[in-house]
Amino acid sequence: MSLEQIKVRTREPGESVERIVDEMNVSETMARILDSRGVKSVQDTTYSIRDLEHPSQMPDIDQAANRIVEAIDDLEEIFICGDFDADGATATAVCLLFFRAIGFHHVDFRMPDRFRFGYGLSEAFVRSILNDGANLLITVDNGVSSVDGVALANEHDIDVIVTDHHIPPEEERLPQAHSIVNPKMHNSQFPSEPCGCGVVFYLLAAVRAKLIETGYFEEYEIEPPNMAQWLDLVAVGTVVDMVPLDLNNRRLVNSGLQRMRAGDMRPGLRALCEVSKTSISSIGTQDLGFKLGPRINAAGRLDDISVGVQLLTTDNNEEARSLARELQTLNTNRRNIQITMNTKAHEELSLLSDEERKSLCVYHPDFHEGVVGLVATRLVEATAAPAIVFADAKNTEPPELKGSARSVAGVHIRDVLAYVESRHPKLILRYGGHAAAAGMSLYKGNFERFKSLFDDAVVTLASADAFDGIVYTDGELHENDINLDFVNEIERFEPWGNEFERPMFHGVFDIVAQRTIGRDRNHLKLTLQVGQKCVQAISFNQEYLDADRIEMLYRLERNEYAGISTVQMIADKIVEVA
Repeated sequence: MSLEQIKVRTREPGESVERIVDEMNVSETMARILDSRGVKSVQDTTYSIRDLEHPSQMPDIDQAANRIVEAIDDLEEIFICGDFDADGATATAVCLLFFRAIGFHHVDFRMPDRFRFGYGLSEAFVRSILNDGANLLITVDNGVSSVDGVALANEHDIDVIVTDHHIPPEEERLPQAHSIVNPKMHNSQFPSEPCGCGVVFYLLAAVRAKLIETGYFEEYEIEPPNMAQWLDLVAVGTVVDMVPLDLNNRRLVNSGLQRMRAGDMRPGLRALCEVSKTSISSIGTQDLGFKLGPRINAAGRLDDISVGVQLLTTDNNEEARSLARELQTLNTNRRNIQITMNTKAHEELSLLSDEERKSLCVYHPDFHEGVVGLVATRLVEATAAPAIVFADAKNTEPPELKGSARSVAGVHIRDVLAYVESRHPKLILRYGGHAAAAGMSLYKGNFERFKSLFDDAVVTLASADAFDGIVYTDGELHENDINLDFVNEIERFEPWGNEFERPMFHGVFDIVAQRTIGRDRNHLKLTLQVGQKCVQAISFNQEYLDADRIEMLYRLERNEYAGISTVQMIADKIVEVA
């Protein structure tokens, strides 16, 4: 999509710009950026963990914590049942590390095989662990829709505590779990939307508090663990899962990043920094989201996310390096598979002749079900329309397709699937997710029917401006603002991310020089004339431009090379100007 096909609008700040300038000692430009994102005072950017929301507001948290304390006292066997992505892996790791820290060893973890059991605490997944001796299952980052799996566990006298952050179904369709700890439950008063790792972090903090009350640590002469030591994992889960960076989540992520920059991090994360060539001293949300996260996710997409859990829980540096190299190889394989799938997806896209369609449903028999979500993301970026990419599910009869959906602002994708399911029961076999992303399954023979119904549902539920193609930026920068001092200001207010968007700017620039770079020469390095000075810019996956002038959406970042820091413009979109 080029700038010719979208509308660029500047975010409008409120009435707190002058106060922010005075209170926070920032430039007027930064004050406008912060004000347009809801920051009204210095308290909105105070990221101390002492100011975190209290766990007591989380639904069922006392009930769940009491049950876990009971299991600890009675030496019951606890299984942590995670999801096969980075959020699930970090959440599982936090659980295992917590129990290790309190000296409780009757705990293990089980992760569903994506290709055999699908997502969540499915009936098939529960059946696979029935003979392993568990007394209590704790789901992390899944379970709120796992009615059948929970029912099977109950039949075998195994309690289930669900910890999740996905949107729950209607109350009458909730699983009959012992307790459901989820900030999105209908009765929730929790004023934040943590990821799965964040939810279980809160639950374990409540367990710690109850163990202190009961004298557990005194009895066993153990120091209560400092929960902050696992904030590096919480930060990774929060950023990679792209939950809204509300104030509470920014506090969690900021605290985790500060610990990581000081070198206080899990050996596995340090090893991932090594293989991804990430600077620990300046690590930020971009590194978590685009370097560390994809390598953890690669295990769950192509193989077994247990490798990621082992990496995040090991205390052995050599083992961590070995596992990180294994994930590096998987990520390279994932990238190659994705490149092929992206090409095929766009070929399929070219066959869609109906220009009135507001959504995309793409299937190819060669697609890998572990990578469909990434391809859906690329389609959304290219078309600004909600997309679902489908692949054949393995070992299903009749044949099933598994789809991964991604959406745009103004189209709540999980609600769209719920709309279709409510009007055409049993068409969708399984589904779940949230506003921006969802997963689903359906019989292969129903694909064409679903495609039409999905498009109708998108049109029905989309907001009035969902397809206007509007991109909001923070305006045009004066040449005096494009410097390292302003980059320092941007870095000062990390973390940036979902619903606290990293500052984005637009402008028209003359090209002084350009050259392709990278192993495959598929990135473009630009020298742009900005007022009276030249500034370096880079555009990824960009061919050589046949123009002297461009219009560009861009971010500002620090570029470190040979020990020297310079400012660099990172292009998000470019269009040639005649």
